Amino acid sequence: MGEALRHLDRYGSQPGAIVVAEALARFLVARCQSHHAGWRVVRQVVVDSAADAPWEKCARRAVPQVAADLMELSAQEGNTPLHRAQHLAARRRAEQIADHLDQAAVLTDLGLEPIAVTDGRWREALGAAVVARSREQVSRAIANSLGAASAN
Repeated sequence: MGEALRHLDRYGSQPGAIVVAEALARFLVARCQSHHAGWRVVRQVVVDSAADAPWEKCARRAVPQVAADLMELSAQEGNTPLHRAQHLAARRRAEQIADHLDQAAVLTDLGLEPIAVTDGRWREALGAAVVARSREQVSRAIANSLGAASAN
């Protein structure tokens, strides 16, 4: 993986770079469960909400976005660290799952006041929550992102 990231950093503007980015994106999205603690916490919040999320479908939909993110990173100066690429994959997975959740139920379950937000803001808030390492941190991250008040 490190070699693939270095290849993108060096040759991201080359015609075949997108193939490398897509392969790397598929790998990073798949390994979120085992290599990204924040994604595991967000996933558990979703599971606890009793949502019937289409996990694999959402993972597949995240791949093109992660590949595009990797291509953007390759255009920037410097090397892309693996942890940054993995975090992008986790964020995109969370954003894809957001559309399949009952916002009010998840917010209530997290101890937050349900508020009406656009789908885009909801996706962004759930994506931002992958920095969390606990359920309480997920709640705080979503509240900060949405400007929501605690229900407790």
